[in-house]
Amino acid sequence: MHRLAVFLLGFGIGLAGDACHVASGTTVYDWTGVPTIWKSEIWFPFVVGLAVLAAAEVGHRAGLPKRARGVNDVVIGASVVLALYALTAALRGQPTTVSVVLCAAIAVAVWAWWDPSAGAFGIAAAAAVLGPVAEMFVANYASDSDGLFGVAPWLPCLYFAAGAVASGVLGALTGTRAAAEPLTPAG
Repeated sequence: MHRLAVFLLGFGIGLAGDACHVASGTTVYDWTGVPTIWKSEIWFPFVVGLAVLAAAEVGHRAGLPKRARGVNDVVIGASVVLALYALTAALRGQPTTVSVVLCAAIAVAVWAWWDPSAGAFGIAAAAAVLGPVAEMFVANYASDSDGLFGVAPWLPCLYFAAGAVASGVLGALTGTRAAAEPLTPAG
C-alpha cells in the first residue's frame, strides 16, 4: 500500500507540474494521436510515478531517510518539490543564470532539510543526471528554455530536489529507516 502511495504521489506531482510547464509554453507535446491527461501525454505521469517509486525503493533499501520523517514531512517535501516545479514554469524567458541559481539554491535547501546524508545526495545527484538525459530524448522544450542539450538548464535542479525527497519517502511512510543520526543544534 505504501508503494502505491509513493507511485501516486509521483504521478500527481508529475501531472500537476507538467501541466504548469505546458500552460506556460515551457514544454510542448507535438506527438499526434497520443491521448492526454490534464495537458500531459498519457505516458508522462506514469513514467514520473515509476521513477519516484524507483528512487524511493533504492533509498528505502539504503536505510533512508537518516532523519526521523513522517507523513507530515512527506506532504511538506512533496509540496516544496511541486512548488519548485511550478516556479520553473514561471521562470520561462528569464535569464539562465538567475533561473539556475534560484532553482539550485532551493534544491540544495530541500536536500539539506529533508536528509543531508550522503545516500540521499547520491540518489538526488543520480536523478539530476538521469532525469534530464531521459528528457533529452522525449521532451520538447521551447526555444527559450532548451539551453542544456535541448532541455532547460534548471531541469537538473528540479530533479535533484525531487530525488532528495523521493529517496526517503518510502522510509518515512513505513516508519522504517536506518538508525537516526543525532540532530545537531542547527537541524
